[in-house]
Amino acid sequence: MEEVAGIAIIPVVVGLVEVAKRAGLPTAWAPAVALAIGLALSVGLALSGASELTRALLRGLVWGLAASGLYASARTVARSG
Repeated sequence: MEEVAGIAIIPVVVGLVEVAKRAGLPTAWAPAVALAIGLALSVGLALSGASELTRALLRGLVWGLAASGLYASARTVARSG
């Protein structure tokens, strides 16, 4: 169930980054903002008692990177190399 919640967070991160871009965030900063939002959401869930902090940080990294497209890009590069 926890993994399903993680997958559901990705569109939220993407949406928040899109709002930030429309508010004037330079596109070059979008991956960093996605990562920060993913981490913030994950740590927030951890501090609310959802999981331990270490796992939450790692999950936040995955959410942020997945939302920014870096995770998928890294997998593609790793498979081709």
